[in-house]
Amino acid sequence: MKHYIFSTRSKNIDSKSICECFSRTASSTDTSDLVVALYLLPGINKTRGTAYIHKEMTPRNFTTGRGKWAFTRKFPVPEDLPDTFKLIRLRIDCTSTHYPHIEKDIYGWEFSYPFFTDHLATLFAHELHHFRRYHLNLHPGEGEQSANKWAVQHVQSLGYTVKARKIKKRTRKKISYSTFLKKFPRLDPYAEFRDLQASDTVRIRHDPSRKYLDQTAIVKRPIRSNSKRLVIQTQDGKSWRWPMEWVERITSGD
Repeated sequence: MKHYIFSTRSKNIDSKSICECFSRTASSTDTSDLVVALYLLPGINKTRGTAYIHKEMTPRNFTTGRGKWAFTRKFPVPEDLPDTFKLIRLRIDCTSTHYPHIEKDIYGWEFSYPFFTDHLATLFAHELHHFRRYHLNLHPGEGEQSANKWAVQHVQSLGYTVKARKIKKRTRKKISYSTFLKKFPRLDPYAEFRDLQASDTVRIRHDPSRKYLDQTAIVKRPIRSNSKRLVIQTQDGKSWRWPMEWVERITSGD
């Protein structure tokens, strides 16, 4: 495994501990064709990692000008890169005053990192899981959730002090449209039609074909509480599911 460290700062970077972290985390994995590019940049909330393992990488695409990794173009391409390799990119802020640090990821996990090396080891282990799965045929069928779980357990077994938990989502119980209308009847745009019974009469006020315009029609059956249409029978004996917004109710005085 080759690894390269890039940073906009020249001081307070403990390269030795970073190298030890990578070697320790990957000690049980065949990383002979793996290259790790670590970018130590400001922004504790911009931490990210990605593993390029579905295709062979070359020095030409070691950096990119696209997406969230476009900043890599600001740094040089190492001259001693292999002709082909698998690549893991990592971005993290190594400022010591950020730690201890608590972070939530996009997969619904919360991590607690007492030290920078706990953070770096976990981030690297997550991407290493993808490398192991797709390149070494390990962890078959496992995705991001499993990568998180494996990464945490793996680095904890190595002595790192990260803590993590899967956050339980609070789900609101969805109510049906009919229940909603019963709870808030004033918000029902068709409330005046809800008590219509079979054999009641309505007048058709809109018909795209104009065939039944202004004709009366008979209600065939009571209207369901969540329906936006009513079943009517026109004067020619045909039955239709007519939008309620296209009819008007006929009162006894009409």
